[in-house]
Amino acid sequence: MSEQSSVQSVERAFRIIELLCEKGELGITELAALSGLNKATVYRFLSTLCGLGYVRKRAANEKYTLTLKFLRLSADTLSKIDIRRYARRYLEQIPKITGETVHLVERNGNETVYIDKFESAVNSVRMVSRVGLSLPMVYTAVGKALMSHLDDEEIRKIWDSSAVCKKTDKTITDFGVFMEEIRKVRENGYAADREENEEGVCCVAAALPDVYGEYRYAFSVSAPSSRMSEEKIAEIGRLVTETAAKISCHDE
Repeated sequence: MSEQSSVQSVERAFRIIELLCEKGELGITELAALSGLNKATVYRFLSTLCGLGYVRKRAANEKYTLTLKFLRLSADTLSKIDIRRYARRYLEQIPKITGETVHLVERNGNETVYIDKFESAVNSVRMVSRVGLSLPMVYTAVGKALMSHLDDEEIRKIWDSSAVCKKTDKTITDFGVFMEEIRKVRENGYAADREENEEGVCCVAAALPDVYGEYRYAFSVSAPSSRMSEEKIAEIGRLVTETAAKISCHDE
């Protein structure tokens, strides 16, 4: 088979795949009419795609449809994408808007690990946080944001397995009070840490799902408590919620 005919075969195969993706179930006659190919050619391509597991024929109506193999391929590909790369263009804008520091974290068991950090060029105050730092979820805004997507039983297990102690005089050490915080996060779409982990520092955070819909990542805006009034927390809360939606959808 010549190189030209091989390339043409690939183009025709993907034309059929794209039509099935766009239109849903289609029969050979419909595919032939839409693709401009003859029925015999369409049948050969469908037979090959069925044999490879990418297409299946419904016995009930003799029509063809794509299988979940394509979804698995795309999911495997997306799962290998470094979230830092595709979230960066959104997260690096936040310090420009707020003048505050942004952290991106990943869940690791009952803790969160800082995997990226974005600081404002105009802000003279620098956070002591660093990439690689690991903190228990129960103390932080990012932890609350992640835990808000878990069921109450799993949250209880995380709480019971964490050595909860007073890191500051505002650290939450009562599980009932903590669950009230989780309720607020679920209601508002963002979490807040009001000097619970570090004295003099407040954070506002939102969680991010991976390609499978599991919430493994979160990001926060951190600032000195002197700059984080309740009005400011609510304002940044709206910003992180909107940003999380954009990252999740990969909007421009």
